[in-house]
Order: sequence, then C-alpha cells, then structure tokens
Amino acid sequence: RNTELRVWVQNKVDESKHEIHSQVDAITAGTASVVNLTAGEPTETDYTAVGCAITTISSNLTEMSKGVKLLAALMDDEVGSGHKLMGAARMLAGAVSDLLRSVEPAAAEPRQTVLTAAGSIGQASGDLLRHMGEGETDEKFQDTLMNLAKAVANAAAMLVLKAKNVAQVAEDTILQNRVIAAATQCALSTSQLVACTKVVSPTISSPVCQEQLVEAGKLVDRSVETCVKACRSASDDGELLKQVGAAAGVVSQALSDLLQHVRHYASCGEPIGRYDQATDTIMNVTENIFTSMGDAGEMVRQARVLAQATSDLVNAMRSDAEAEVDVDNSKKLLAAAKLLADATARMVEAAKVRV
Repeated sequence: RNTELRVWVQNKVDESKHEIHSQVDAITAGTASVVNLTAGEPTETDYTAVGCAITTISSNLTEMSKGVKLLAALMDDEVGSGHKLMGAARMLAGAVSDLLRSVEPAAAEPRQTVLTAAGSIGQASGDLLRHMGEGETDEKFQDTLMNLAKAVANAAAMLVLKAKNVAQVAEDTILQNRVIAAATQCALSTSQLVACTKVVSPTISSPVCQEQLVEAGKLVDRSVETCVKACRSASDDGELLKQVGAAAGVVSQALSDLLQHVRHYASCGEPIGRYDQATDTIMNVTENIFTSMGDAGEMVRQARVLAQATSDLVNAMRSDAEAEVDVDNSKKLLAAAKLLADATARMVEAAKVRV
C-alpha cells in the first residue's frame, strides 16, 4: 500500500513539474513577446497583440500558481524544498506584476524600466525551475548565450559612435537628426536583445522562446540597416561611411553568432533532450491511458498531460522545420508534426468517449 502511494506521489510530482515547466515556458515567451512588440513608438504599437501576450502570461501564471501549491505540498518530505518553491513562485508573480505596470500606456515608464522588469522575470523563472529540479542543466550554454548577446550590444555601441561621427559632419539638420535617431534606435534594439536573452535563457529549450529571441534579433538587424542608410544619406565622406559599414558588419556577425548558437541548440536538441522528454511523456502517458480504463477521472487527467506533451513536441518540430534549409526536410518535419497532432487528438477524443 505504501509502495503504491509512493509511486502515485512520484507520478503526480513528475506530471506537475512538466506542466509547470510548460507554463513557465509560456510566461517567458510571452514576456519576450511584450518586449519585442513594445519596441517602437507608442503610436505604432500593436496593443491587440500586446494584450494577447499579457493574457497568455496572466493565464499561465494563474495555472502555474495552482500547480506550485500542489507540488510544494507533495515535496514537503524534502526539507524546506516546498517552502523555497513557494517563495520562488511569489518572486515570479511579483516580477510579472512589475512588468504589467511598466507597459501600461498611461504609466509612460522609461524603456529601461520595462527591460529591467522583463529581466527580473527571466531571473525569477530560472530560480523557480532550479528549486523544482527542472533548471536547464547546461549553464555553459546559457553563459555563452548571454556573452554573445552582450557582444552584439558592444558592437552596436561602436556603430553608434561611428554614426555620430557622420552626424557631426552632416550639413543638413534634418538628415543629421535622422542619423542620431537611427543610432539611438540601434542602441535601444540591442538593449532589448540583451533583455530578451535574459528572459528566455532559463527556458531556451522551448521553441517558442527561441522564436522570440530570433524576433529580437530581426529588430536589431533592421535598426542596423536603417542606421547605415541614414548615414549614407547624410554624408558622402568615404572614410567615415567605410567605418560605419565596417562597424555594421561587426554587429551583423555578432548577431549571426548568437542566432547560430540558438539554432544549433534547437537542431541538435543538445545539451538538453527536451524533445526526448516530450516523447518519453507521450509513450508513458499513452500506456497509462490504456491501464486506467474504467477510471474516468484518471483517464481525463492523463489525456490532458498527453495533449500538453504532444503540443511541446509538435512546436519543437515546427520550429525545426522553419530553421531547416532543405525544403524537402522541412516538408517532412511539418508532415510528421501534423500526423502526430492528428493522432493525439484522435486518442484524446477516444479517451473522452470511453469516459
């Protein structure tokens, strides 16, 4: 009887951890999305999309809080671990509140306040995952990720200096102001990239988080291009423009190194086998569904876990398909993802019918 109880508790702990990890993935991806969406002028911001991202963050935070309470109760056997877990969850909830306050249009907070609040969510997410034993295991990968993001920011700072040199010799005031504005935007977009990296670093194994980092990279790329164009329009000083072009090339290379690091991680599934984890969960839960025939509540619960694990795996496959250079391989991945999603949907429906 005690053995059965221990097995039940362990299964419940494993399921709770998987669900909470998925919810934290969604919170960090949503946060990165808010950072990216609010990057431009307030008049250009798509507040509908921002609202959707905030709804995702809030709903996942609510579900995560419930899951953490259950997990903390189940983990009480381990000295103080449940208490630490609850504390980490409160820190994450507080960090989310700070972010939501900072992005309110009426608040008119400085951009750095938004970026700092977003970075705090990344830190709190990492702490929460570590307290429940689900932290990303390869710290070296995360350190390299942050260093590569900072390298982009350092390269952009040099580009800004070179652009200001062009602005100083520009004879047309309007063109001069355009160079200064473009250089400022370039610096800001790289600050956002660093903030975005801090946010998604603890959950970088999630394809949705990888996508947000790539999106932040695109914003940097566009701002560099705009800065170079503004400089070329403002001056015909060959030497200064050559320096701007060289500095822009260094930013582009640093950005390419960062995104390559993320893509390598996504394609290899290394160092963390999150795809393997989702596959194992699908296999185990499928078996559990068959063995729990007749227990309606258990079947429904297992079906939910199956749907979540499948969603993780399908998202990972779709992300790989987008990054795949070979069109045939991309089509095969997308077809496999669709087959998996359809098959799981049929199984979940069948389980509901049995209930």
